[in-house]
Amino acid sequence: MNAYLKKLLENTDIPVVFDYDGVLFEARWYEERINMRNETDELLLEAMKRGENLRTAPIGFMLRWVPELQNDLYVLSFMHNDIEYSNKKRQIEEFYPSIPVGNVIMATSPENKIAHLEQMRDRYGSFIYIDDNHPALMIYENHFGDECKFFHVSSLYV
Repeated sequence: MNAYLKKLLENTDIPVVFDYDGVLFEARWYEERINMRNETDELLLEAMKRGENLRTAPIGFMLRWVPELQNDLYVLSFMHNDIEYSNKKRQIEEFYPSIPVGNVIMATSPENKIAHLEQMRDRYGSFIYIDDNHPALMIYENHFGDECKFFHVSSLYV
C-alpha cells in the first residue's frame, strides 16, 4: 500500500469514501446482451429490470482489507436510477458489512459527486477518497485542494 495513504489511515477520525465500480466491485458489470460500446440509459434500464447486469463480483483484496479499517466508511457512486442504487446497497450489505448501508450515497452526475464530497468535508473537515478514474480524481483534487486526500485504487496494491 502507498506509504502516505497508510499513514493517513492511522487517523481514524478521517472517513474513507470509496467509489463502487472498479474499486469495491469489478467495473465491467454487463452480460452478453449489452456491452459498453452500444449502451444507452434505456438499454441499461431494461437490463437492470431483467436483473441482467446487477450482479458484480467484489474485488478479493478489498474484501479482506476494508473490514480492517477503523475509519467511518462510505461508498459514493454515480448511479443511473433507483434500481441500480437499491442493488448496490444490497451488494454492499452482503459483501462489505463493515460499511453501513446508510453510508451508500447515490450521485446523479459527476458534479453531484462533488456536492456530496463537499458535505463530507463539511461534516468531518477532511476525507480520503479512493476511485479508479484518474481524470475524475484530478478534478476533485483541484476542487478541494490539500484539505482532502485523493488516491487511485492502484495505490492500494503497491
